[in-house]
Amino acid sequence: MKKLFLLSLISILFISCDNEDSDPDSIVGKWELVEIYYPRTDVSSDELVEENFQTYRFYSNGTFEKTRISDGEDLQTATGEYLLEQVPAYISSDAKLYVNLEFKEGDAITNNCGQPDKEELVLRFNNQLNNFSATPCDGPGYIFEKD
Repeated sequence: MKKLFLLSLISILFISCDNEDSDPDSIVGKWELVEIYYPRTDVSSDELVEENFQTYRFYSNGTFEKTRISDGEDLQTATGEYLLEQVPAYISSDAKLYVNLEFKEGDAITNNCGQPDKEELVLRFNNQLNNFSATPCDGPGYIFEKD
């Protein structure tokens, strides 16, 4: 009887640790730029968002499309594949999922620090998607919300 109770208790613990907020399907859909972060000045602003329009669209088959218009340029589009990575339990942060992008076709519109065909995004528990891939090189960080 003790073994059955212990087995039941362990099963309940594993089931309760499965966080509904970490659902990989939560990334699927269209994400629009809502804020730009400037690490040199430690300032965030939504004032330049319209001039630096960007979106990501994630599909359930593991592909994505990124679009961007900067400083009055024409619409640029790139596509590729994404891979979701669960945030390890030992990391204390507000990160829900890591989203690793690999660009395959289209314009060179990545936002990163030295990797021309990759971006690393973070889906936060506040349901914002952050691209801070270029901030180590003093580039801007971008904050997106699901449309």
